[in-house]
Amino acid sequence: MKTKWIGIVILAGAAIGLAGCGGTKTVGTPAKADTPATPLAAILAAPEKYDGQTVVLNGVLAAQCASLCDFTYAEGNQSVTVFTGDPKPPKIHAGQPVRVTASVHKGEEQVVITAKGLEILPRKGSR
Repeated sequence: MKTKWIGIVILAGAAIGLAGCGGTKTVGTPAKADTPATPLAAILAAPEKYDGQTVVLNGVLAAQCASLCDFTYAEGNQSVTVFTGDPKPPKIHAGQPVRVTASVHKGEEQVVITAKGLEILPRKGSR
């Protein structure tokens, strides 16, 4: 029970912190800052190459499920659904730049991407 409350307090703190302005906000366990991003186009073109791998994506949160169970991640004209797992991020506005650390699994009909860490980056022009 105590562990549950600690988790709730941590998530509440993260949500309050994310409501502030400027700077990078983090949820979950992101990759090290020097880990290079993998282009979404490369993953979608050859999902078998990335199956079971952890990758970093650097793009924009295009939309978010009302229950925060997933979000649409976009890079240029390509997008994919990213499942959030746990902990779930707070509500994030569409168009927000993000850096996502995620596991990739090649499904039979689609690529399944699950976030392990999410960094909410400052919008261009913010401090």
